[in-house]
Formats: sequence, structure tokens, C-alpha cells
Amino acid sequence: MSTNAGHRGQSLLADFPAKEYAGLEFEGYEKIAAAQDRLLTGHLRYTAQRSPFYRELFAREGIDPHSIRGVADLLKIPCTTKDDLTLRNNDFLACSPEEIADVCLTSATTGDTPNALLQTSSDLSRLAYNEEAAFGMMGIGAADTVIICAALDRCFMAGLAYYMGGLKVGARMVRAGAGSAAQHWHLLKGCGATVIVGVPSLIRKIGQYAIENGDDPKSVGVRKLVAIGESIRGQDMALLPAVRQLEEMWGSAIYSTYASTEMATAFCDCHERQGGHLRPELVVAEIVDGHGMPVPHGHTGELVVTPLGVTGMPLIRFRTGDISFMIIGQCECGRRTPRLGPVLGRKNHMLKVKGTTVFPSFLISAAEGVDGVAGAYVEATKKEDGNDNIFLYVAVTDPSLSVEAISDCLRARARVVPEIIFITEEEYLGKTLPPGKRKKITFFDLRRQ
Repeated sequence: MSTNAGHRGQSLLADFPAKEYAGLEFEGYEKIAAAQDRLLTGHLRYTAQRSPFYRELFAREGIDPHSIRGVADLLKIPCTTKDDLTLRNNDFLACSPEEIADVCLTSATTGDTPNALLQTSSDLSRLAYNEEAAFGMMGIGAADTVIICAALDRCFMAGLAYYMGGLKVGARMVRAGAGSAAQHWHLLKGCGATVIVGVPSLIRKIGQYAIENGDDPKSVGVRKLVAIGESIRGQDMALLPAVRQLEEMWGSAIYSTYASTEMATAFCDCHERQGGHLRPELVVAEIVDGHGMPVPHGHTGELVVTPLGVTGMPLIRFRTGDISFMIIGQCECGRRTPRLGPVLGRKNHMLKVKGTTVFPSFLISAAEGVDGVAGAYVEATKKEDGNDNIFLYVAVTDPSLSVEAISDCLRARARVVPEIIFITEEEYLGKTLPPGKRKKITFFDLRRQ
């Protein structure tokens, strides 16, 4: 595992040994598992030797890195959390400072302090390969013009990854970045974009701007929507109502891709669009319970990842905090790799009402599937009896829409009906898109205040 010492930024898009793993996801289960075991053992030995944090952890727990023979032995190692990264960020560095080619920061979704994820040129090459593979699975290539409606500045990883991956597949790349719906509409219309990469709520807003100004989103020739940052499916793998409306608005197929800065790897839909395929050469994934133990296949739990081949700040058994499930078995596309289901919510966002658990994202997606709803967010406080008090704020554009209509939809889909409060679209945008935040905030947890 090379750290590319003395070669900061050189051969940026050519270093990752892509040919070595060509077609691995179509091989038999035993060959895929053997490749993961081999890559994992190398990753663990590199990390245990070079990372001060993990060197200390292995010594404290009395773990010999050479005793870990493969994925089945990972349970011997404690999980790493976001708190570990925050409190001991510098101790995760596994190379010399001179080898760092790029500084990435997390988006600080669950806290006020972003963590630094430092990348070598090897890591950047790996990142480009990852997104090249993701775009390839979605059928995006040299004939496409891809507009990236995600931040490429402020040390964020996502926009950088999409851009480099697009270059690798030969697409024409348009770095729109963060901006208004009007800016994005006129830019994608002018450049002839065939693919939009962005948060579904933003893609919807762009389409609404076009319609309100006498244009038709279907007219510009966009054929694929790549959804980032928000789930587009429910636990039954069916598209959420608001996402079906989005496909109809654009006349385009929507694809899901899930990733985080810490894992530097994407779980992406193939053309069958039935779960994000694991890249066996890039990541080991586990679904665990609250004690870090594996749950049965198909059951929900927290996603824990071990990104393979990272040389700057490698991680082992990192708890993402995201609740999902794994789909095992051959996909219709022919790949035999496990697929990650939609993220159902954040572990620390789980709400409890009269013995029923529900995630804010589920309530929000149900409300946003109702015609005349522009968006929704949830606030939660704690009752004296231990249950959660939930308030669903709904931005309504149709004055004839009633609270009862929203309640009926929630009752049918979620079995939980919180207190519903109608607000204006301006109030909704002011609350969920505060200045300085990259991601929309749709859950406000007041239970511990």
C-alpha cells in the first residue's frame, strides 16, 4: 500500500490500479469475499502500524493485527465514532504531512465542528476511481454533459469526487456548484445538460422555477437525475411519492448514490435501481445493532464501514450513524455484490411515540408526497412520560389543502400522526436553509435542551 511519498498530486487520475479489479463485482461470491479479505488484512496492518490512534487502540485492546484474517474477524476490533474523529483528529493521520495533497472537511451535520479528512494523491486517485465506477453503473459516459449542483468549494469532498469521476468517464463537466434555482436552470439549459447531480429538493426547486417562468423541465433533454444527500426510496424499495413526482416533472430516471466524507466511497444504483452496490475493492460494510454486533441480513441497523486502500487518514469500523439494511443476492444487472438499502434515518434521530418508533425523514417524505406541499421539517421535544413530542411543520402552496389530508397520509404510511402546523414556503426555507450551512436541515432535536 503506497503513500506516494514525494509525489503530492502527481498522476492524480491514473494511480488507482483499476484494471486489477475490473469485473470483480460480477465474479462468484467466494472470489469477491477472498478479495475483500486480502485487501482488508493489508489495510489493517498498514493502519495499525502508521496511525497513532489505531496503534494505541490495538495495543490497549491486546489485538495483534496479524490475527485478523478477514472480514469475519472484524468483530474483534471496537468501532470508531465521529466523536473519536473530533477529539483526536490529528491522531488519525497515517502518513507524513508532506504527503497530504488535499484537505477535506466534513459537513458537520450533527454538530458544530467539522472534522478534517486529509488525503494523499493516492486517496484522490481512489476517489476518482470510485466515482468513475459509480457513473459507469448508472450508464453515464462520454456522450453526457453532467451538471454538478453541489458545492465544489469550502473543502467539501462530494463535488470534487463527482467532478473527477466525470472526467474519468469522459463526460463534459459543468461545475455549477451551490447556487439559486434560477442560476442552475439557465446554466443547464444553456449547456445542454443530460445529467443533473444534486439534492432531490434542489432539483425539484429548479424544475419548479422553470415551470413558474413558462418553461418545461422535460424540454431540455435531461435523461438522468443523480440524487445525493437524501433518500429517494422507502424501506420497501419503492420510490417515495415526492420522488415519483420529480421523475414526472423532468421526464427523467432518478438514481441514488449514498456516501460520506469519512468513507470516501459511494454505494450507487446500477441501471436496475434497486439498492446501492458495494464496491468490494473499496469498502467493507456491516449492519450492526446498538452493541456493534451484526444483525441478520435484511434487518435494519447502523451502517459501519471500513474504507479500503485509504492512506492519509484510514478508518476501521467507522460508525456512520445512518440506519439502513443490506440486500444480499445477485442483482438483475448480474453483479453479486451486496446492495445497501435506502438510509431510513439517523440513529440519534429516532423518535418514539406510544411504543412506535419513527424517523423524522419518514414523516417528512410522507408529507412531501402530498400535492400542494412544498416541504416539511420536524421538531421534537421530550414529554414527562418519556415519549417524544413531535411537531411536523408543513409548507403549503395550495390554500385548499387541509391538515386532515396530511394526517390521513401519515396515518396510512407511518402509523404516527404528530401535531401538524402549516407554514409558508418562505418560513420553511428560512428555517431549513440557514446561512452558512451546506445541507438542508429538516430535523430540530430539542429533546435534550
